[in-house]
Amino acid sequence: MSTPGAGTGMKNTELQELVKHKIENLRPKLLDLSRRNPLLATKLSPRSNAHVRVVDELPDILFYKLNNGQDMRLVPLPDIDDDPKDEEAKKFRDALSAARLTDDNFLRELEAVERDADDYLDRTRAIERSLKDHLRAELGMPPRPQRADINLMQHARNNGVTPSYELPSPDGDDVKEHHADDDIQTLLLPKDLERKLNNVTSKCRTWIQETGINVLHVAYGFLEWSEPNQTETSYAPLILCSAQIDKKRTREGVEFHLKGTGDEAEINAVLAEKMRLDFGIELPPFSGASVEDYMAAIAEVAPRQIVWKVRRQVAIGVFPSARMAMYHDIDPDHPAFPNSEIVRSLLGGTNTDAASPFAEEYNVDEPAIESAVPYVVMDADSSQFSTLVDIANGKNLAVEGPPGTGKSQTIVNAIAAALAGGKKVLFVAEKLAALNVVRSRLEAVGLGEFLLPLQAERSTREQVIESVRNRVEMRKPRSAKDYEEQLAQYRRTRKQLADYIDLVTLPFGTSGLTIHDIMSSSIATASRLEMIPAEIIAQSDVPETLLHKPGIGRLKALGEGVEKAAQVAVEAKPNWSASRLIHADRFTVEEACNLAAQTARAFRGLAEARGELPQYQITRDASEQILSALLAALRGLETLSENDPQLHFDLLTEVQLTLSCRS
Repeated sequence: MSTPGAGTGMKNTELQELVKHKIENLRPKLLDLSRRNPLLATKLSPRSNAHVRVVDELPDILFYKLNNGQDMRLVPLPDIDDDPKDEEAKKFRDALSAARLTDDNFLRELEAVERDADDYLDRTRAIERSLKDHLRAELGMPPRPQRADINLMQHARNNGVTPSYELPSPDGDDVKEHHADDDIQTLLLPKDLERKLNNVTSKCRTWIQETGINVLHVAYGFLEWSEPNQTETSYAPLILCSAQIDKKRTREGVEFHLKGTGDEAEINAVLAEKMRLDFGIELPPFSGASVEDYMAAIAEVAPRQIVWKVRRQVAIGVFPSARMAMYHDIDPDHPAFPNSEIVRSLLGGTNTDAASPFAEEYNVDEPAIESAVPYVVMDADSSQFSTLVDIANGKNLAVEGPPGTGKSQTIVNAIAAALAGGKKVLFVAEKLAALNVVRSRLEAVGLGEFLLPLQAERSTREQVIESVRNRVEMRKPRSAKDYEEQLAQYRRTRKQLADYIDLVTLPFGTSGLTIHDIMSSSIATASRLEMIPAEIIAQSDVPETLLHKPGIGRLKALGEGVEKAAQVAVEAKPNWSASRLIHADRFTVEEACNLAAQTARAFRGLAEARGELPQYQITRDASEQILSALLAALRGLETLSENDPQLHFDLLTEVQLTLSCRS
């Protein structure tokens, strides 16, 4: 039989395991484990504008110098038109000096050039260049590349640069003195290097502007790997070091300088998770000492089921790794993370049967509510202030709303209230623009000294130390002048407004309306009374017996009747225009109405009589002339025998036909 405590412990254990299981399923979604991710399949082709590859350098020397804040210059190959470095050898220079004195063709062509000509220098330089190319052939040296057929490999060799992207070993015979200098050699011509680095820095600048994250890294070592039973291989970086590029203009042209940001070097966590989840391979950790040792350790893993080869290459470029930190932060093996109440409520669920999905809006003028958030540095309406109250009471919440509804203001007020309470606040956002808006508003209200920016472009080791030093040395700010008096004045004004609101919301007598309703109706109908004489308005007092809800309804019905009668009168106005009556009195109007009624009855009788004409074979629209003639004929037939109606009908028909023919 288990005790209640044991049962509770069992439930907590089950909930912890549930949360841990959900975290393990959600973590990989932070990392794109497909070949679209450059951390698993970096495209190192010459056409790529996201990376610059290094040649003829030692990885460990680069790693040591850059990680210790040393500035190193990215150098291109000499321009094709420049003289190759192999022509600086003693053997070639001795041969060139002798040829300048003894070569007949050279002397003849040089003598033919006019010394005062504008193109003298260009022509003599071309003649000497031709002599140098002739000597290269005589001495068995490789031909100098021309612009028409550029061969970068041969051009690099001519200038003493090993053109292979596979970097030399520190224990090999090809270690040279220039490996210890402060230059980083590339296999690009000056203009090509400038174009590529401009593209790389532009991409990185866009990332920083949008997310605040520096994605420029130096990648040391690449793993060439493949999926099982596939021949296509991919290149994945092994070690990533955050860096920055500075563009400088000198007399010789544009120069690009590379240096580290001071952040610790990291292994490619995306590659490590890909190998662990898909192949069960655990990559060794990086101690931070030697790149060479780590590449050797990776090479020793060498699984059988996939292609596995370590490439001794270094590339500088864009490697987006923003979610790697998030991935490490939600480590389910960390004991504190699954036990967090917030994590449990998000992933394990809570008893929310009686909870509303919408937050309550408080009466913000109540002393108990107001005291929860004593300091507000920006305007806040009741819903925003209610949000601040919930935050102050320790509730976990989400605030939603379209742009422009005051979410940033609410965040600023929440941070200010937390600072006033002696708390620390971590504000994070996916977009840098959101961080900058909140930061600028906090600075505008005088809270900039309390901010510690932790962004890629503002969080180097030196900047963080300087920022902390400034805050440690910060003096206590002056208190606001007459703060208590201003606060008391604010509360008096607020009470006056509250009393006014209470007054206008009181009901007026038994009318069923508030004072606010009556005043608003009066304001809304004031324009209708402008054309009514003042004496009429003065005589239209409403008796108090009607100032109740049924009485007001009756008045409204009477008003609607008057309005309807007025509308009918307006519509009848054209009918009275012919009467020429001006300011007619009541009796004249009644007499006119009686005459109109008599006329209407007469016309109605005429219409009825015309309606009976068809039974006598007479059309309803017969003219007055025909009807008068028929009437005279009928009167003349009265002397005929009344016993012969057919005779009447025949004679009448004959008269009608005769009249019709005449008309």
